[in-house]
Amino acid sequence: MDLNAVRLFVATVQAGSLSKASDELGVPIATISRQIKLLEQSLNIQLLDRHKTGVKPTAQGQLFYEQVYLNIDNLLHTERNLQSDKQALGGMLRISTTIAADHIWEMVLAFQQRFPDVQVYCQATERVVDLVADGIDVAFRSGELQTDNVIAMLIMQFSGAWVAGHEFIQKFGEPQTPQDLVNFPCASFGRLGQKSIVFEWQNQQGKNQSLDVPCMFLSNDNSAIIHLATTGRALCFISEYTAKKLIEQNKVVPILADYPSSASYKTYALYLPHRHQSAVVKAFIGFLKDWVGGEGMPV
Repeated sequence: MDLNAVRLFVATVQAGSLSKASDELGVPIATISRQIKLLEQSLNIQLLDRHKTGVKPTAQGQLFYEQVYLNIDNLLHTERNLQSDKQALGGMLRISTTIAADHIWEMVLAFQQRFPDVQVYCQATERVVDLVADGIDVAFRSGELQTDNVIAMLIMQFSGAWVAGHEFIQKFGEPQTPQDLVNFPCASFGRLGQKSIVFEWQNQQGKNQSLDVPCMFLSNDNSAIIHLATTGRALCFISEYTAKKLIEQNKVVPILADYPSSASYKTYALYLPHRHQSAVVKAFIGFLKDWVGGEGMPV
């Protein structure tokens, strides 16, 4: 079996087309196509279904990909290390986050500062990710998780906070109690079909209370909600992580600070339990554990 042909096959599956694989590898399309056809002949199976819009692995091709792609990554990494005098950590790290996950990007950028030869590909999506089929090393997700075949490590947890821009306060004033929220234009993170959010807090007696707050704007893109807050269009419920940065920049002011949210939102790092992870993935997981101050917290 030609390992170079296997490498080209893996790259093509991950890229989704011969042309994209050609651009990423700097190898002519004709060469990639010829090598994959020779690989198919040597294995006596069809690995790819070829369409006008790209390529997809056949059922046998998907099985072959799942069995070889990590080994190819390891071989390529070993080759790079053997050719490097400094033995610097390098290679590709493929992660998946939700949209506008700035709290995750800060960690990833810090990892790259420590290992500048590591290239990161970040897939931002709200859908459930198949780590193998999508070629993802580590996925970051919140909420309900499907963890049957993966390891889930708790990375961080935070609550939400109400904020508003200076123009909003001048025009509308501000609520004095959570019950006043229903009288203001509000915005928050949400999904299609959702019309309101549930705000939870503890009263002065320590009892949990909640309120259904109608929202004039809901989005799965945090940047859209931030825009409404900073331009004074709405009273916004955002993560305390983002709120703290905006308050420090004097772009918004805290609202209902005496009624902090009692709800907790958790973010997990999901990865496959392979015994032979690539050096880059192993280093990144170790970095995440150091970041959270220990071995992480499994589900």
